[in-house]
Amino acid sequence: MPDTATHTVPDLAGWGLDLSRYSVFVPSDPFEDRVGPFFFHIGADARAADAVHCVLPTHAAHGNYAGGVHGGAILTFADYALCLVAGRAADGGTNSSFAVTVSIACEFLDAAKIGPPLEARGEPLQVTGRLAFARGRITQEGRTVALWSGVCRHVARAKAMARKEENAPRHIEAKSVEQVVPAGFELFDKASAYSRGIGPMYVRRDADDVSLVQPTGLHMCNSGGALHGGYMMSFADTAITRAASLVTGMAPSTVSFAAEFLSAGDPTTPITTRVEIPRRGKSIAFLRGLLEQDGRALLSYSATMLLRPRG
Repeated sequence: MPDTATHTVPDLAGWGLDLSRYSVFVPSDPFEDRVGPFFFHIGADARAADAVHCVLPTHAAHGNYAGGVHGGAILTFADYALCLVAGRAADGGTNSSFAVTVSIACEFLDAAKIGPPLEARGEPLQVTGRLAFARGRITQEGRTVALWSGVCRHVARAKAMARKEENAPRHIEAKSVEQVVPAGFELFDKASAYSRGIGPMYVRRDADDVSLVQPTGLHMCNSGGALHGGYMMSFADTAITRAASLVTGMAPSTVSFAAEFLSAGDPTTPITTRVEIPRRGKSIAFLRGLLEQDGRALLSYSATMLLRPRG
């Protein structure tokens, strides 16, 4: 493939993986570099089920409050796998298509541990003139930890790369813009290792709703200079966790998460969200919200969370 390259990889022989045969994307995505690296291998028939195999080595920076892998890291990995499966289904393995996520849903079946690598496989379901549909699973040591499904818009890679060049000035601008956090927000100083690694965020409690804001930066972007879908879902997942914790007083964990990507975000303006909890019971809460920049909707999301007593 013309835009992939072999990458210096960790030794995962203990888990039966030889990543010397795997590749990483070139040009890379800044956010994927920060969370990953992510590795992939594509079989002879790129459109076959499980032809695409993705690997994410896990480490302490992926950690959540409980010491496992953060839901945001799993969502980012699911988004990566979806785009690979959908993109290769659209072009038959020629790497001439670029997949952009339209919507994604993820169900969390089991907790993922720090240390063993995560693996993702999927199958394309349908490809039309503009859209590709796919589904798959994320496993760890043979256990299924998450299921994902989604829809991507596929465009010619040459066209996508041309847009990247058009967005180049945004990178220069982002380095010099000072972003101001709105009044009334306090630093969220108890964030998980994964969330701290992305950047500081600020929170405000309003009755039964919770709002969060985070200044953005270049490390949150994809290769096209826009905010990465995995970053936006990571922020949303942290937001729903914090909101459920503040409102219910319980220890929440994400059971399911769904997102629709409405428009591209840029790394020059803080991103905000207000999390609503339309219904909650003794052990389950339902949450929803919008990610916005300057009043412009970027991402619509909803989630179901399991509530457990603290301690």
